[in-house]
Amino acid sequence: MAILNRSDIAIDLGTVNTILRNDIDNVVFNEATCIALDCRFGSKRIVAVGNQAKKMLGRVPKDYLVINPLLNGAISDFETTKIFMKNLIEKSKVGSLSPRVGISIPQNLTQVERYSLYEATILAGAKEVLLIEDPFSASVGAGVDISTPRGTMVIDAGGGVVEVSIITLGGLVTSSYSKEAGDHLNSILVEHFRHNKNIAISKEIAEDIKRKIKLLEDNPPINISAKDLVSGLPALFEVDMQELRNLLLNEILKIKQIVLEAIHNTPPQIAPDIIDDGAILTGGMALMSGFKEILEEELKMKIRLSPDPILDISKGAALIMQSYERYAQKL
Repeated sequence: MAILNRSDIAIDLGTVNTILRNDIDNVVFNEATCIALDCRFGSKRIVAVGNQAKKMLGRVPKDYLVINPLLNGAISDFETTKIFMKNLIEKSKVGSLSPRVGISIPQNLTQVERYSLYEATILAGAKEVLLIEDPFSASVGAGVDISTPRGTMVIDAGGGVVEVSIITLGGLVTSSYSKEAGDHLNSILVEHFRHNKNIAISKEIAEDIKRKIKLLEDNPPINISAKDLVSGLPALFEVDMQELRNLLLNEILKIKQIVLEAIHNTPPQIAPDIIDDGAILTGGMALMSGFKEILEEELKMKIRLSPDPILDISKGAALIMQSYERYAQKL
């Protein structure tokens, strides 16, 4: 087993899910980026974190808050992020030492957003905070040697952001991104039901529907329990999954433009590498049925699915922390 320094923690802090390791092979936390707080008596007391907090969305009394502290990979609530990070650090640290914390972040974050995350983590109890951009974490976690002069394209399709990056010699050559990622698809489904069907569904139901859709196959209808916006009553509805499949396809095809933008900005010397090797696909959206095949067809290039798209970034962050001096000048 490859072991980090005993006080090191590597975190993939995602908009939808957060994954935390305290050594290369040990995932301590892999749950929703969500926290439930009791705000009575003038203070904020943690009620639940992760999946348990997510289950409480829309179900808590008025003096409770259920918050996702991140939006599109950036801090949406500083104080809640500090509480969330403190809880993560307490869950994973070994002994009484203040840990060094490596956090993988979307490369599009501004300096202000990066400093906010850094400060929140220091105030949460970290001894040192290393911010590692997702393209590097994803590449290293997927088994790519980013130190070579060969260009590597990585498509990281996560919950909050889709990032397309080209890396060579340990550095970022070019990148492009879109916030129309997995969580955006959930919002599209919620709005479709509301405005076209007069049905109110939660993002959790939308996520469940999205997971069931096969993008390259016929999808039989399913039944869902939801709120009828006309009568105001809960009811059982039959859902046309083919209609929803076409709706999501229109959104997914927009990702093609993000990839083309990155390729357009790539030096001609790297083009042969991309033609020969294609791209590595990682992130939660990579697991959507037919997603990889659609990208291959639209882009006319080879797409390789990472062996473990969900865990690549946290694993890569842990590996980079283990040999940080090797990467420090490039990251």
